[in-house]
Amino acid sequence: MDPVAHTLFGAALAETGLKRTTRYATVTLLIAANLPDIDVIAHFAGTDTSLYFRRGWSHGILALILLPLVLSALVGLWHRWGERQTAGTLPFRPGMIVALSYLGVLSHLFLDWLNTYGIRLLMPFDGRWFYGDTLFIIDPWVWLLMGVGVVLAWSKGAGAQLGWALLAALASVLILTSELPPAAVKALWLTGVAVIVVIRWQRPSPAFIQTLTRAGLATLVLYIGAVYGMARIAESAIAERFPQATQVQANPMPGQPQAHRTIVAEDEHYHIIQADGSTETVPRPEPSAIVRKALEDESIRGFATWTRHPYWEVEETGDGWLVRFYDLRYVEPGQRRSEGPDIGFASVEISKDPIREDSKPARGEKRQQQSDE
Repeated sequence: MDPVAHTLFGAALAETGLKRTTRYATVTLLIAANLPDIDVIAHFAGTDTSLYFRRGWSHGILALILLPLVLSALVGLWHRWGERQTAGTLPFRPGMIVALSYLGVLSHLFLDWLNTYGIRLLMPFDGRWFYGDTLFIIDPWVWLLMGVGVVLAWSKGAGAQLGWALLAALASVLILTSELPPAAVKALWLTGVAVIVVIRWQRPSPAFIQTLTRAGLATLVLYIGAVYGMARIAESAIAERFPQATQVQANPMPGQPQAHRTIVAEDEHYHIIQADGSTETVPRPEPSAIVRKALEDESIRGFATWTRHPYWEVEETGDGWLVRFYDLRYVEPGQRRSEGPDIGFASVEISKDPIREDSKPARGEKRQQQSDE
């Protein structure tokens, strides 16, 4: 999930009453809920390097064990050598800090597992990817369900209210200007924001805010369970239409838990089924010598490690070949980098020497369009 969702989830956990269990409870949950994303520093080395390292070591079983202990130790050091216990504050409970650290880190791994990007849960012992295929990487309903209690609890002063207003405006611009969610999703989002504003205007009591936060968390759990079930039902229904399929994977649409863009993988073809039922079939051949050499190129090692449904096009140049790779989870076949986001696309140039000319794929990358009647 996105950083906003992780932060809101950690804050919401605190507002359920956990913030009163020990001193530093809220800050511990906030940090722990974002801590596995320490691997974001790989972005500074480039997009492909980020793909190679992201959601690996810091999202694996070893990190799940060690990161909470490291955070707990740092909080303990801050308590000992930084701030001191003063009258009127909560007591410092080291055991509770450890428990909250584990809860926050586990929540991060769970939320990241829910989308199609995946996590390498067994790192560093095994590099396999695990996918929940349940939520779009940015889900407005997660924001609303987790944000309602947090906004109400953390918007007492004028400065805080202004900050939340700006955040709500930015989130609304992101959702309203995107072509992905339909008008109904956008209208429901605005309604949710308006409801939070109305509740805040009525100055709810701390007890009501805590109850509302718990209700939001419970609703989120039910929502995730329902959406997970919808995705698996959709995959089962499509698998019946394609008995030769080796894999069927539902990609959730943003804000639409009942709609999916589904990838069907067969031995020799992919079928891409859009949410409206239209279907496109593309070849899925064994990689040629050119493609294998391209996949071994250091410039796309991250993409080669991360890609789940690879599709490629080979174009002959003056002294070699240009190989374009697409991951069909995020990019349509033939979609160029200028036509969409960078994620899901990579390209590499391969010299003809020492690859023989006759190793070039015979197929012309033509795609067969189909429409479900």
